[in-house]
Amino acid sequence: MPEETAYPFHSFSFTLIEGTRPRAAFRMKALEGGMYELHVERGSASRPSSQFTREVPLATAQGLKDALQELGVFTWDESYPDAPGLPARRWTLTTVFKEGVFSVASKGGSDVPVGFELMLEELYRLDFPRPEQSRVGKPAPAAAAMPDFGALGDLSNIDMSELQSLAAEMQRNPQAMQQRMKDEFRHMSPDEQNQLLDMLASTGMASRAWWERFFRGF
Repeated sequence: MPEETAYPFHSFSFTLIEGTRPRAAFRMKALEGGMYELHVERGSASRPSSQFTREVPLATAQGLKDALQELGVFTWDESYPDAPGLPARRWTLTTVFKEGVFSVASKGGSDVPVGFELMLEELYRLDFPRPEQSRVGKPAPAAAAMPDFGALGDLSNIDMSELQSLAAEMQRNPQAMQQRMKDEFRHMSPDEQNQLLDMLASTGMASRAWWERFFRGF
């Protein structure tokens, strides 16, 4: 008999509503033959506007599972509240590992769990619609308020508090800052890049493998 395909999960679904933006939904579901159906749509649940539906290989689903597991997504609490002063946000996430046997789910408002924005980055890699700006109703941080990325070339000047500040800014997902980080990284020597990856991983925000994918694209 042929060996049964080992699927990393049966299905993964995520929906997000931010401010006045339309609902965005992401779903990946196992198909026969070691493939997955990846479906993304926008709009209300009753009248959605499909963005695309395509098949992706099992390796893509395995990569997503590994990345989310590294971020601790599958251990999030069942629900999270709103946080005063933050823009409105509603989200739901459900992973069915084995249909009818085991699944995990989380939902919440603006007070999101650690790793939430990094999870979004993994979904953006699979063409989940990226917002046009970092956060509705929230101005982009001033350059003076950001960590000093010009100092990244001299790693001896970076202490843990600066790295934690950098990681916190990353979690809030300002697009300009992420691009600036990648630009700085590309201009560093291989040794400096590896040292920075080690130091970023030590903050506990994400694994070294996740930071490598973020900077190097693999």
